[in-house]
Amino acid sequence: MRHSLHRLVEPAPSALGSHAQILQLVLDNMAEGVCVADLDGRIITANPAAEAVFGPLHGVAFDERFGSSFRLDDQVTPCPPALRPMTRAIRGDSIERQSLFIAGNRSPDTSGEDQRRGTWIRLNARPLLEPDGRIVGGVLVFRDITHIKSTEDRMAYLAQFDLLTGLPNRFQFRQRLERAMAGARAGGRRLAVLFLDFDRFKEINDTLGHALGDDLLAAIARRLADSLGPAVFLSRLGGDEFTVIVEDASRDESVTAVADAVQRALAEPFPLGDNAYALSASIGGVVFPDDGEAVDDLLRKADMAMYQAKERGRSNVQFYDASMTAVAAERLFMKTMLAQALARGQFFLHYQPLVEAATGRPVGVEALLRWRCDELGLVSPAKFIPVTEETGLILPIGRWVLDTACRQARAWQEAGHPPVEIAVNLSPRQLRDPSLVDHVRSVLADTGLDPALLVLEITEGLLIEDMALSRRVLTALKGLGIRLALDDFGTGYSSLSYLNCLPFDILKMDGSFTRSLSDAEGDNAGGQAIARAIIALAGSLNMVLVAEGVETAEQRDWLTRNGCDLLQGYLLGRPADAQAVTQTLRALEREHAALEHGDFVI
Repeated sequence: MRHSLHRLVEPAPSALGSHAQILQLVLDNMAEGVCVADLDGRIITANPAAEAVFGPLHGVAFDERFGSSFRLDDQVTPCPPALRPMTRAIRGDSIERQSLFIAGNRSPDTSGEDQRRGTWIRLNARPLLEPDGRIVGGVLVFRDITHIKSTEDRMAYLAQFDLLTGLPNRFQFRQRLERAMAGARAGGRRLAVLFLDFDRFKEINDTLGHALGDDLLAAIARRLADSLGPAVFLSRLGGDEFTVIVEDASRDESVTAVADAVQRALAEPFPLGDNAYALSASIGGVVFPDDGEAVDDLLRKADMAMYQAKERGRSNVQFYDASMTAVAAERLFMKTMLAQALARGQFFLHYQPLVEAATGRPVGVEALLRWRCDELGLVSPAKFIPVTEETGLILPIGRWVLDTACRQARAWQEAGHPPVEIAVNLSPRQLRDPSLVDHVRSVLADTGLDPALLVLEITEGLLIEDMALSRRVLTALKGLGIRLALDDFGTGYSSLSYLNCLPFDILKMDGSFTRSLSDAEGDNAGGQAIARAIIALAGSLNMVLVAEGVETAEQRDWLTRNGCDLLQGYLLGRPADAQAVTQTLRALEREHAALEHGDFVI
């Protein structure tokens, strides 16, 4: 009997009132939306949370009113009438954690893009039963998860696209190239890869600063995309390195025409600030399958050809051939020098402070490897670290770094400084080293450093190579009492799944996001939205969030306002040797103490 839905239990004495009043209070204060319908599917009770999403509901035939708007996870396919939630509940089905998209539906106070996109809900539905088991209606309980879906969409975008330019990133480039190679192999065709590096871009970037340099890269990407069109695949690998895949390379002139189109697009000056800048590119080319049959092999040879183009005066294209030995010879010489560098004492560490965003208190330092070669001078880590990884030299060098950093952290404590965390980077080969866990345990024992003060940083790219190995090794490291940080988060491999299943304590947001935090009213609003999403993600997972690359007070203040935990960057301290960073830590400690006591620092 349908009238039994309206029956109330006998009131019980309570300071809150009758049983019915208590139930009403519970419904009114629930964050989840609750709708109760009779056997006709008409709503007889809906709480405020439900009506905040759907509007007034009393007396509404729920599935008739909203069912045609329900979409499945693809947001396009309508939900068939027989599968609509209230209809199924009244029919006797139970639904657990179903996600539905409601097209064009937002609460009356919602406007703009969200209103056009609609609402995501996650729901449970049950038949409403009498004690004798008769179905007398249905109950729908749901939560608005639009903001969660929005965050997931942003993270999915980051996994495939470069934030600055909107072009496909390194990860998507590799996927596309592998597919194109498989198609070319099956069809007996050739394809070409062009590796672009903009001539003297570093000089322009250093002169204009990172913000205008980023604007220039974005402008370059737009012009190249417009000039080359959809026939080729354009992507940004990072920095000022772009790649082009030409899938129809049956004729040499077709590839050369693409390279010429790149140079023409760059030759027209780019207005930037008060000036205009004309650019050129050094382009290295490889052809599949002539020059190689693996992605990494083709990229390596394209890179060699690009350096050959620079050697030959820049602003030209060079295709790989076996005679290109100059770059290979230089790398061979570097390998020889690196093999002797540890024994010669040529490596040293710089340290960069991390401070608490809310208070300015120094809480740790990151150890950074440096190499001063007698023959080559001070060599950029970007050049020599990949070589150490390739040759396996990273294993003894990495052990030295860990030992040296832990001893320095212990020395600071013994000198009377407050304990600070020491962060050390792990390379891909170190993570695969069977002796890694034992070595970390041994270093902690030998140096006497509290394990809680050691942080090991791992970059995202390592994790997808072997998830099972990553989980096993990281869990064993965590068992030593140390902390784990996911470094450079958001640079191409971002995955919510491994954040949930791997034992990370700290999330380090890549500096490219920090650089985007300037004007809330300008073109950087999208970057700020993504930064907010990463901050919220870290908070929801109970992870400490570190923002890298903080260079301005404006960036620091924005990150502090928006709940970032720790900051790292030139504004707070440049990488320096132990003696210099000791002075930086002391200065930061004095500033923190003065602010805490309301004093002024002179």
